[in-house]
Amino acid sequence: MSIFYKSDLIITNDGPPLRNGIVEVNDHGVIVSIFQDDTFQDYRFVEGILIPGLVNAHCHLELSHLENKITPRHNGMAGFIDQIFSGRDKTNMLECTNAMLLQDKRMFEEGIVAVGDISNSAVSIDVKKNSRIHYHTFVEVMGMSAASAQSRFDNGVSLVDQFIQNNLTSVSLALHAPYSISKKLLQLVNEHLKNNSASSIHINESDDEILFCKSKSGPLKEVFEKYKLPVNDFDNITNESVLIDCVQQLNNASPFILVHNVKTTQAEIELANRMNANLYWCLCVHANKYITNETPDLTNYTNDSLKIVIGTDSLASNHQLSVWEEVKTISQLNNQIPFEQLIKWATINGARALQLDNSIGKIKPGYAPGLVQVSNINFENPIVTFDSITRKI
Repeated sequence: MSIFYKSDLIITNDGPPLRNGIVEVNDHGVIVSIFQDDTFQDYRFVEGILIPGLVNAHCHLELSHLENKITPRHNGMAGFIDQIFSGRDKTNMLECTNAMLLQDKRMFEEGIVAVGDISNSAVSIDVKKNSRIHYHTFVEVMGMSAASAQSRFDNGVSLVDQFIQNNLTSVSLALHAPYSISKKLLQLVNEHLKNNSASSIHINESDDEILFCKSKSGPLKEVFEKYKLPVNDFDNITNESVLIDCVQQLNNASPFILVHNVKTTQAEIELANRMNANLYWCLCVHANKYITNETPDLTNYTNDSLKIVIGTDSLASNHQLSVWEEVKTISQLNNQIPFEQLIKWATINGARALQLDNSIGKIKPGYAPGLVQVSNINFENPIVTFDSITRKI
């Protein structure tokens, strides 16, 4: 049996916006048809704007228990990592699980249908097995020493297998960041990704990162030495752009989500895209403001040919895992970004990055994107405001 939804405006990502359109959805959430018919009466009216389900392209669900525990804000990347390290052995498993369950529920109710989630352990498996959200798990590997690269890689593969054994087959390896991996570890992950699995890496997040990658010095070095990490063995050093040096080493066959990009320049974006057509640029502006009180230069990302996606990072660096709140802040930082472009960043682009664009991201027959209502918004001239909200219908 089908349900019919009518809305003032429908953003389908599969053609121009449809005014007063009707979407037919079957019992399995699959779009059956989209049409306009002023005489048709058997529908449920959705006030405002109807869009496909949102995609959180970068999240750390397993850090949900750290909400409001990383203080002070604006303490810089080194200060943030110092606090993460100091609290990593104080995790209460029940507290961690309950926090993940709460955030999973909140994300779904907001309209998030898919998440690219970074995992360093198996702690999120049970939550993901029972979730209404599709999770693509990025098992993150890191290790500064080439001598430990193989064992770090093997541990990552073992964790991937653990997710697969629990029927969570949407899973692949990811790299942490240029400042925390050896060239050997990067090479091993690239070779593993030859099956074209999606991957990700945190990059150009702060001046601290760039300084360490170029000279093995600065605040990050001090933090790493405090926790007795093998700084002297670190070999992923470059005299040029950290981002370009990294992109040169990445597997071109795999979609790579480049996360944060606070310090990324327009010249780097243009050169990197010429080198690798499979790059996705992930914005996590709330986390950037939380950690360093800086954000990417959004004028660098307004070209609609760029593959921009939106993430939330974690509750260690954010007050919520809300894609729509990220959209609001992005729009405030640059009010020249068209509404439809922002919707693409928050929906279909994320679906493509996670290799889910054959089923979500579009309101199109045969797709099961989830339908999301955007309310408290002027559908005649859509502009994102702080009063606007989203909910899954």
